[in-house]
Amino acid sequence: MILRPAANAAPQPWRNGGGVTRELLCLPAGAGDDWTLRISVADIEADGPFSPFPGVTRWFAAVSGAGVRLHFRHAAAGLRDVRPGDTPLRFDGADAPGCTLLDGPTRDLNVMVRSHRADALVTAATFSDAAEPGHGPGFGFFALQALALHGAGAEPVALPALSLAWCESPFDASRAWSVSPPHDSGAAQEHTLPGYWIRLLPPKR
Repeated sequence: MILRPAANAAPQPWRNGGGVTRELLCLPAGAGDDWTLRISVADIEADGPFSPFPGVTRWFAAVSGAGVRLHFRHAAAGLRDVRPGDTPLRFDGADAPGCTLLDGPTRDLNVMVRSHRADALVTAATFSDAAEPGHGPGFGFFALQALALHGAGAEPVALPALSLAWCESPFDASRAWSVSPPHDSGAAQEHTLPGYWIRLLPPKR
């Protein structure tokens, strides 16, 4: 298993000066800009357009701050407000929407895949559900808060807030994954969003 806390990832400034990105995972490793999957956390500090990524499918979720308003050029998409706790938004990376901060800096989770090589599914988790890893090429969990991850090994794995746990195929698909609050966190934490399941899937045909 790969465990990547955002706090340990070096910030990479954007060329337009609007924020920084912390890369959590890039597959295949060492691929540079020719990745198949890239998972990162970004701090959006100013209004401005997203960078275009032709041929890439993007998943976007606000994880802290007030969120953003995305301005898509296509009338069908129009304006989309994305706030913490909202369902992750999937869109074509070539669209490169404009982005306006709703109320100050916002941190977000980005999951991107090359569409001709892979697909992805990002879904919100709860403390009461479990997720089956299946038999795809990769499976993981992004933690919004400190918690325990069950099913990825013989013992629970302690995840710090804003960290990624990731397994590449082959892995044990016979055990469902689930998450629970740390023992000393108190029951109130169980009613907050713990994080997101992330699946790497074969490309759509």
